[in-house]
Amino acid sequence: MVNKIVIVGVALALSAADVAARVDVREGNIINDTTWKRKDGIHYVHGDITIWNGATLTIEAGVEVRFYEVTGTGGYEDGAEIVVKSGALVAGGEGGMPVKFTSANKVRKMGDWGALVVVGSNQLILKNAVVEYATNGVRLHSTNAIGASRSSFEGTIIRHCLHNGVLAYNSYANLYHLSVENNGYAGIKTLYGCYITVNCSDIWGNGSYDFYNGSSKNVDATNCWWGTTTPTAIEKKIYDRKDDPTKGEVDYTPYLTAPWPEGGRVPNYSLGFVKSFFK
Repeated sequence: MVNKIVIVGVALALSAADVAARVDVREGNIINDTTWKRKDGIHYVHGDITIWNGATLTIEAGVEVRFYEVTGTGGYEDGAEIVVKSGALVAGGEGGMPVKFTSANKVRKMGDWGALVVVGSNQLILKNAVVEYATNGVRLHSTNAIGASRSSFEGTIIRHCLHNGVLAYNSYANLYHLSVENNGYAGIKTLYGCYITVNCSDIWGNGSYDFYNGSSKNVDATNCWWGTTTPTAIEKKIYDRKDDPTKGEVDYTPYLTAPWPEGGRVPNYSLGFVKSFFK
């Protein structure tokens, strides 16, 4: 991996479906505070981008980030990815101007790019964002309680990812107001010792499981919409202690009777994060 990031802005005569400018972001490291601006056009990512040195990458509302399909990049997933190793990624959409992370292919398919990855105590903030056509939409890798307390996924949609919408590997996470739908394997998957809370979210329509708990810890997943109000149907799409006694339980009751926030009420937050510590 190179030691610097190269950004080239080129004015183009694009179709009416695009803006009049683009930014090409080459593989490399972001070591200083950087902002990707809507006025500069669509941002095309050509390889792995790593946030280092305590830097913050801020992505403005309305920015579309498109990842070119590449292989053999190393990193956490095969494909182009943004990795927060020392610093923060802050993507803040507004109303009808979300921040979108998607494929650069004309015909998009699941797995065209890698993931948004956050490691350790670093920060990932997604607000009114869309993450789609990745291998794993968001990967939490050994995030700790400090990182979990600093990160959020408010109003974010994660969809059409090859494996999982959210993959938590030996991590802590508090997930609220999130929509995880139509991903290839699981909406949310945990592995090893994870302390996860997910409340007031939509988790449905995913391939094999809506929630796969591969951790020995319990998960508080109450006050969520699972695409149905039938408990047996909800449980069929949850992998937990009922399937493997070495795994923790996914507690989904009470559950919403319609998608968040159209569930007819504002659910009270439960003990959530505290409950997840206990089997």
